Amino acid sequence: MGRSSAIGDIQGGAGENRTTDQPASDGKHLSSGEFHGIESLLTSREASQVLKIHPKVLERMAQRGEVPALKVGKFWRYRATALDAWINSRLQSERQPCRMKTSF
Repeated sequence: MGRSSAIGDIQGGAGENRTTDQPASDGKHLSSGEFHGIESLLTSREASQVLKIHPKVLERMAQRGEVPALKVGKFWRYRATALDAWINSRLQSERQPCRMKTSF
């Protein structure tokens, strides 16, 4: 299962485009294949499941500004699209590999 599909599974398929003027199952009206409304936010638990880390670790990263997040009251919330973009930027960065080859 890839990253994008994992994020889509947690969102419950909210990013699907529909081509009819019928109301979505959550009551939001969609027309011309566009989603109208606010992107649903992930909780720390949901986002940490996608990233495979502990929720408290993710919250500390959010507090330090290392991961894109929004604090709503005392709770951290995460956009799935922002997390996906953050993951892709980390994969494409020119950071050193985790394991370095050594020669003896």
